[in-house]
Amino acid sequence: MIIQWINRKIGRQLMASFYIVLTTLMISSLIVYNYTDTKLQETRQKLEDIRDRSARAGALWEEWQDLQFNMRGYALIGDREIYQKMVDQRATIDEQTRWFEENAIYTQGKDYARSSRELYAYYFESILPLIESYVEAKETGTVDESFLRGTTLTSLPLGKELLASGRIKLDGAGNIDVLSEINKSELALGGYREFLEEWSETTSGQLEREIQTTQLIWLSNIVVLVGVLIFLIYPFIRRITAELLSLVKNSERLASGEDVSRVKIPDRTDEIGILAVSFNQMASSISDNKQHLLAKNEELQAQQEELQAQQEELQAQQQELEEALELTMRNEQHLQYRNDLTETLAAREALTAYPEIIEKLVTITDSEIGALVFVDEGAAYSIVTHGMTEELSEQLLGGDFSLLKRAESLKKAVHSSKQVASDHPLPYPYYMYETAVPILDPASEEIIAFIYLVRYRDQFTNEQMRDVMSFSRQLSLSLLRMRLFDEMNREKTKTERILDSIREAVIYIEPGKQEVFVNRPLYDLFPELQHGTTKTETLQGCLDTIRAVVDEPETFSRYVEGVLQGEVPKNSLQFSIRQQVVFIHFYVEPIEIDGMRKGTMLVLRDVTKETEMDRLKSELVSTVSHELRTPLSSIYGFTELMLNRDIDLSKQDRYLKTIHSETERLANLVNDFLDVQRMESGTQSYQKRPLDLRPLLEETTQFYAASTTKHTITFRSFNETGPWIEADEEKMKQLMNNLLNNAVKYSPSGGTIEVVLTADQHHVQFTVRDEGIGIPKTALAKLFEKFYRVDNSDSRKIGGTGLGLAICKEIVEGHDGEILVDSVERKGSLFTVKLPQMVTSHSAVSEMIDMSGK
Repeated sequence: MIIQWINRKIGRQLMASFYIVLTTLMISSLIVYNYTDTKLQETRQKLEDIRDRSARAGALWEEWQDLQFNMRGYALIGDREIYQKMVDQRATIDEQTRWFEENAIYTQGKDYARSSRELYAYYFESILPLIESYVEAKETGTVDESFLRGTTLTSLPLGKELLASGRIKLDGAGNIDVLSEINKSELALGGYREFLEEWSETTSGQLEREIQTTQLIWLSNIVVLVGVLIFLIYPFIRRITAELLSLVKNSERLASGEDVSRVKIPDRTDEIGILAVSFNQMASSISDNKQHLLAKNEELQAQQEELQAQQEELQAQQQELEEALELTMRNEQHLQYRNDLTETLAAREALTAYPEIIEKLVTITDSEIGALVFVDEGAAYSIVTHGMTEELSEQLLGGDFSLLKRAESLKKAVHSSKQVASDHPLPYPYYMYETAVPILDPASEEIIAFIYLVRYRDQFTNEQMRDVMSFSRQLSLSLLRMRLFDEMNREKTKTERILDSIREAVIYIEPGKQEVFVNRPLYDLFPELQHGTTKTETLQGCLDTIRAVVDEPETFSRYVEGVLQGEVPKNSLQFSIRQQVVFIHFYVEPIEIDGMRKGTMLVLRDVTKETEMDRLKSELVSTVSHELRTPLSSIYGFTELMLNRDIDLSKQDRYLKTIHSETERLANLVNDFLDVQRMESGTQSYQKRPLDLRPLLEETTQFYAASTTKHTITFRSFNETGPWIEADEEKMKQLMNNLLNNAVKYSPSGGTIEVVLTADQHHVQFTVRDEGIGIPKTALAKLFEKFYRVDNSDSRKIGGTGLGLAICKEIVEGHDGEILVDSVERKGSLFTVKLPQMVTSHSAVSEMIDMSGK
């Protein structure tokens, strides 16, 4: 008893010691946590204050930098908006400087506030008024200069006054000394920022040392707690665990049904002692209940036999209810199919719904197979089947005595029954019951489709036939709606194709609607509108896209606004787009039906070719009048001199040569114009025959080499004989003369002109290279157009009609060839002519020449 009393005493002392240690640790932890949290809050506030002061100092300096930039801009362009920005910045700088003056707690901050205030007074009391007087002097014309000069500021009356009063100073160059004030403020800012950084580092180091101290205290608490757990709590828990395991073992024996004697109750009044007493009471109670349950078990067996008889009766009733439920579910499913079929007929507008319709009809009527047969235009049939083979479909449609033909002739539902052969694959090898129900147009009584159904078990009931007849009327309405929808689609497609086939771009608008209808030529004229396959656009989006590329959007907008307000302009509008690349004739046509305005058609016609043709005609008249006037004036002048004056023979000879030269020039011009006329009318003809190109090029080159002293003209050929082409000799001479004449004419400073002839198996190629003024890259694309001349000073000095290269291109293309040009300004040009070569032996060519001569 004494030992047990001592154990209980020691246990209570251990638990009390444990609670004391745990409470001490908790109190010390709370103290450490509160101390650490206080220090962290103080340090965080200090760091936030440092960051705030640094950010404010940076923001003030950025305001000063922006102010200097705005002041320079105001001095240069005198914009009042910039001046207003400087006024707003003045208030901001004053407010930020006042904050530093009121909240500076360190010497560096006070120095920075004082420096910023001095800079504020210097700028806004001296420099800004002086700049404003400078801008006023520029506006009145007193000062006229593009860039601000410092000496100009000091020469102004206000500048002289400020200089005299000592409020501004000059640097060594005589300009106003602004940099010294700015540098002073910048040095103060730098010192202040360095101080803030050092202060931030000191605060962070202090916080780190306090956190280390806190960690050491926490670590000591943890070590003490672990010691208490190991040396005091663990032995106590081990002893309690052994007693609990004994109770658990006896509980398991009791749960398995074994008889358990009373366990030894330890002499203790804690929870374990109470648990042991309760276990003994439970074991005794379970033993008593076991005897009672055995008696009850016999009574329950008798009751079970009675319940089994009742269960058999309930199962019979349940079977009757299941049969009734199955019938109800079949009826519900049947109604569901009917509803689905009705919804499908009412909602679907495409033939893709009809396979689903025949499938539901087959299900509702308990049929095996079925089909919907449509009567198309021309009394042709198309069929949608369910469960039918191709052979059965052909028999139904092709047989002259089929059930379908009978229904068609009688225009009412017909029935038939056939005996099925014994080798038929279906599971009912007796009779096949079929029915065909015509679907009539209610208005014309015309058959538009048939319903065909087949059963193998028994005939169709009256109720099933009523369902089929009801659905045939609904299907008739659905088919008529589909026909109307298809007709509308065909009309819409026809309208779209008609509008797409016309050349004019069309925009159709209706009052009160934002969507408009357009045709394909509109997308060709304005590719910016192309964003898919649809041909409907929004009115505003369409007009905005067009207006963005119109050269005169104001005129276009006024014209369109009048149309949108309901006006129909009597006059059309002609405008250009994309910098006069395309010219458009724009007019409006109202669409009226039965005397009522239904819509408006905006028509845009591309008249670029007509405009270009008018321009070419104007240029032709201008060019002809100018180019013909010059040689005619020379001829007229020299002939008048020779008729009215006595001129010695030497001058007469010179004048006659000039008249002859100008007459030849006039003849060439007329020939060029005639060639262009034949090209335009398509009456240009060629007398082609086998031609050796080498001697022709060599002869032409020698002629031009002899007629000029400023140029060196050479000819090279990489072929000893030939090559031969089939060509018009005179046109080839004209082609070569034009190319060499251009090479000489557009090389006014002289240089080398080189003609090179090459050939391969299929083509002949010759090039003409010069070292003249060259052609700009922007002009290469239009170089071969009629009357086109390069628009630069060098070309204008040389003159010409702009027809030579157009004639060259016509001659080359008339011989199935191509002409190319490559040029670099101030370095020269290279013209390349490529013609097809005659693949014929030399003897055959000679024979052809002899035959053509004969």
